[in-house]
Amino acid sequence: MNKKLSKREFLKLAGMSSLGLIFWQCYDAKKEETKNEVAEDLENNSNPAHIEKLEFSDQDVQFLTRNDEKFDELRKGFNKRFDNLPKIVALCFTTKGVQAAVQKAKEEKLKISVKSGGHSFEAFSSSSDSLLINLSQMNQINWLDDEKVVLQPACLLQEIYADFLPKKRIIPAGSCGTVGIAGLALGGGYGFFSRKYGLTCDNLTRIQLVDGNGEIQNSDENPELLWACRGGGNGNFGVVTELEFKTHPAPDSFSSYRLKYRNLNVDRFMELIRAWFSYTSDLRKEAFSAFVLNGKTLTVLITNYQKNSREFESSFAELRNLADEYKPTYNQNLAAALKRYYGRREPLYFKNASAGLYKGIQDIEEILPQVFEKVISKSGMIYQINTLGGEINNLEFEKNSAYPHRSFPYLSELQSYWDNASQGKSFLEKFEEIQQLFHNAGISAQYRNYPDINFPNWETAYFGKNYGKLQQIKSQLDPEDLFHFEQSVRKS
Repeated sequence: MNKKLSKREFLKLAGMSSLGLIFWQCYDAKKEETKNEVAEDLENNSNPAHIEKLEFSDQDVQFLTRNDEKFDELRKGFNKRFDNLPKIVALCFTTKGVQAAVQKAKEEKLKISVKSGGHSFEAFSSSSDSLLINLSQMNQINWLDDEKVVLQPACLLQEIYADFLPKKRIIPAGSCGTVGIAGLALGGGYGFFSRKYGLTCDNLTRIQLVDGNGEIQNSDENPELLWACRGGGNGNFGVVTELEFKTHPAPDSFSSYRLKYRNLNVDRFMELIRAWFSYTSDLRKEAFSAFVLNGKTLTVLITNYQKNSREFESSFAELRNLADEYKPTYNQNLAAALKRYYGRREPLYFKNASAGLYKGIQDIEEILPQVFEKVISKSGMIYQINTLGGEINNLEFEKNSAYPHRSFPYLSELQSYWDNASQGKSFLEKFEEIQQLFHNAGISAQYRNYPDINFPNWETAYFGKNYGKLQQIKSQLDPEDLFHFEQSVRKS
């Protein structure tokens, strides 16, 4: 795990003196009584008494303004396309520090943005003129027993795998090493192990959250809170400070198979995508596949963590026969295998977004030739489709989570990358042209962790029939709408 700054070390780096103990007056008591009459706690639980006065120190939170050293570093995310400028950064070390930050936002009449890993595609984790709660120092891992673990929100996937794999445990999470667990899990979360064990959020068993009143909510007392945060909790209701997961046995090994197809034209592209959809329609739960069009080159990735690799290879013989290049990697050590997919650590210019969830090729077949032509016309554009399905479609998971798109076994993403700010306009225009093709074809279900600011009807695109219930929970937990950004859940 990366070394975590001590509070004193951070003070030294930031050039700040000790703030000692600070006291913040909470919100007005009469106003709070009125709000409690309107919005009772979830499942008719009574609200805990609101905090009259909160005592905290620089061991809990540091408040930085725009003139402070480290302010810029702490506000910025992974996408260089955005340069949002909050008014205050609250660097939190403890749950009490998060409470103090919420109270300060209320006093300063500021909206709140929340940053754990900073990978939000549309920079929702760092809004201008907000109070930004930076959770980067809250990255502890605490094992309750051999199978249950509590993670703080800013644990990065590479840190989680480094801790879990020597214990021979996993959770079904993604592969980008620098992504924070909170943002990933609260919006759904998927990866190589999800077809066997469900989404990341399906393996959440408890959360602790500081709500819009600065009060601590625990899902053991509010079961509806856990439901909401399994797929609908990205910065909508408060700040999650603890996530408890059940873990699963890690596989002994991991095999991957990379197939390349070069110099494509539209006819060959259509032949290949039909063959890929046909193969993946009956994929075993231990396997995963991605279809990645980058320029005129197609890469198909297939992974499998069940033994008998040779037998498994025969299942995609048609795709192998059509490939220009085939590179299998058999029974690799899992830790080494996952590191291959950690991705870049440095911020870059990009626009990525969901391009729809599909039942099968029939949903998009008519527009695929146009999609192909537009993707290959702009170097730096990528169209990718990933396999879901398997246990993600478990009816018990569906009942117990806000994630609404279980019946779709395919998730697509449109990606674009460029080198400097001046190139952005042309990429964004091409990006929107391609997205419009999917919209015109009736593709409306979208993945919340891959947001696009231009999605029409984003409320139902992300949350489907569950949006109304999420609105009710929002009204109860954040009655003043402190946690607000362009596509945050609105109060009912």
